[in-house]
Amino acid sequence: MKRLFAAALLAAPLLLSSAQAQDAPPQMTPDQSNVVYGMVSGAALLMDVYHPELARGIGIVVIPGSGWYRPPIQSAPPLKDLAPRDYIRGAVHDLTEAGFTVFVINHRSHPGFRFPDPVVDARRSVRFVRANAEAFGIDPDRIGILGHSSGANLAAMTGVMDDTPGNGLDPIDQTSASVQAVITLAAPFDLTLDPENVSAYGAQTITSYVGEVWYGEDNWHEQRTPPHVAASPVTYVDAEDPPFLIVYSPDDTVVPPNQAVRMGEVMSEAGARHELIETAPSGHEPVFPTDAVIAFFSEELDG
Repeated sequence: MKRLFAAALLAAPLLLSSAQAQDAPPQMTPDQSNVVYGMVSGAALLMDVYHPELARGIGIVVIPGSGWYRPPIQSAPPLKDLAPRDYIRGAVHDLTEAGFTVFVINHRSHPGFRFPDPVVDARRSVRFVRANAEAFGIDPDRIGILGHSSGANLAAMTGVMDDTPGNGLDPIDQTSASVQAVITLAAPFDLTLDPENVSAYGAQTITSYVGEVWYGEDNWHEQRTPPHVAASPVTYVDAEDPPFLIVYSPDDTVVPPNQAVRMGEVMSEAGARHELIETAPSGHEPVFPTDAVIAFFSEELDG
């Protein structure tokens, strides 16, 4: 039976010791590199696929953090390249060791692209994985998503947004983008630039991502939804959302812990299932709670 996560977890989050931090993960080579999951104006959206030795038939889309930014130069390392990313490489290693098939994606980024492009790409990646589930050896109804920082924002957006078709004419864009479980690590959930919820660095990054300055909702006189609101997962939460595991560090100065607390409060009010894990102080890379992550995905996605 699925867990019902108690709102009491907000008041007493699970605390993980820094002693549980993982050693530097081994180098990893994807089993399938540069798989094209979509095309935008003739440019390819790419993912790398990591197959476990003993597959459980469960797919996990992973989105590394980047501040929604990639340098606009030819030699910029792709977001999906795990070589310089010990933190996410460790997560991918642990997930594949546990039998999950992992899909690490690139997405469009500023300065060339802004919201909602990365959200569209994250959702497209799920549609692609589901449409090709048989070829990847997974169940199309057992797909989870995990992200760190800006990638966690995109993972959360994928989890909470309505499952509307994409804007392409191909069958993949008519495939469901729903996921059955979401894990976020150091996620910005509310991009409306409340000083208590967003650091100075985060405010600058968010402004670059949405492409507009935030003057507060009271000063918004257009008919459209402010992009900062539209880009915030807290905007879309309802009781039908998939279960969330929200991981954060109490001393994160990039994405303040208030962000996780706020998302937990919004999900509690909506009756959405969730759990908060506060790790030992570890900055913007919360101690990766391997056992909790594996247990969460196993319980929610094992059928």
